[in-house]
Amino acid sequence: MKIFLFSGTTEGKLICRFLATHHVPVEVFVATNYGEAVMEPLAGVTIHTGRLTVPEMAEYLDRDVLVIDATHPYASVVTQNIREACAQTGAEYLRLLRPAQATHSVVTVPDTQAAVAWLAEHSGKVLLTTGSKELDFYTAVPEYRERLFPRVLPTADVLAKCTQLGFPGASIIAMQGPFSHEMNVALLQKTGAEILVTKDTGKSGGFAEKLSAAKAVGATVLMIARPLEEKGRTVDEMKAYLAARLGLLLEDAPRFPMFVSITGKKVVVVGAGKIATRRIKVLQRFGAEIHVIAPACAEEIDQTMIHWEARPFTEENVEGAFLVIAATDDRAVNHAVYEACMKRNILVSVADCAAESTFYFPAVCFGSQVTVGLVSDGTDHHAVSRTAKKIREILDV
Repeated sequence: MKIFLFSGTTEGKLICRFLATHHVPVEVFVATNYGEAVMEPLAGVTIHTGRLTVPEMAEYLDRDVLVIDATHPYASVVTQNIREACAQTGAEYLRLLRPAQATHSVVTVPDTQAAVAWLAEHSGKVLLTTGSKELDFYTAVPEYRERLFPRVLPTADVLAKCTQLGFPGASIIAMQGPFSHEMNVALLQKTGAEILVTKDTGKSGGFAEKLSAAKAVGATVLMIARPLEEKGRTVDEMKAYLAARLGLLLEDAPRFPMFVSITGKKVVVVGAGKIATRRIKVLQRFGAEIHVIAPACAEEIDQTMIHWEARPFTEENVEGAFLVIAATDDRAVNHAVYEACMKRNILVSVADCAAESTFYFPAVCFGSQVTVGLVSDGTDHHAVSRTAKKIREILDV
């Protein structure tokens, strides 16, 4: 069986990476040179660039092909073409979905033409975050040169299109996302926009950050609805399906969040630097019997609450431990801790290597009667701290 992936989205890249990691060859089809440029160079992955008609798609397909449609949720014509080509050739079709997000207090219109009509009836400057593909429609908005600020990709052809359509250089925001809440707020304030035009681009498309920014500055959100009501699989569901279908091990499945008592249990921490200190302070709050192995112990650590051995690590140090934390600044030492724990089937968290961690040490947020633990999937190292900050603000209320 051959696997063809029609991509152009973050979700498509994740599935492509998943297949490449498991040494599964995949043919990837992207519409533009930009789409090709953002794809990772991965072993076993062949990339085809260019827009295809239904007959052109059909030339690649047959009954031995599994097609994964990972195109953008607003690329409805492409999705319909892929489905038709699969129907003609007998290829199997799977849809990879970008889930829609909940919306509140937004103005929803069915398409771009309706958005233009709405803008024509409502005054105020506008931050356009829908890209350049349908930008020509917006020239029908009265005084569009003064009112509209299109945010587009910083490529030569896109900038040339904006100029040809008459948008002043000072109004063109040529930037590559993703865009944070703070960046969206800054752009809304800089442009003086009272209206933000968007599509439901989902989590990976920064939709939530647009909504929160508009709310923060009091701007109206004008959302163009998705063109199709679709069924399909999310990224995690697709990975699980492909793993079962192809006989793959799902090594990158998310970690199961289990809260266990460590009161009175031996927890060994190797290292006493900045990271280790943070870990130790968290563990102290849960009543663990903490054993620290390090030549020196940071002043921030309450030594009355730990057992400190001022010497280099040896594998016997982990004997009898319930959990072990390797948090030194020496890769060789951390790896030795990992190997010692593997020999003894002891759970270990290795600060500088997620692959050697049989459990992830979470960011912990405390409330009066609530404890929240957060870990990431490794793709965004700042996601945990950002999310933990928001949760702590909620718990402090």
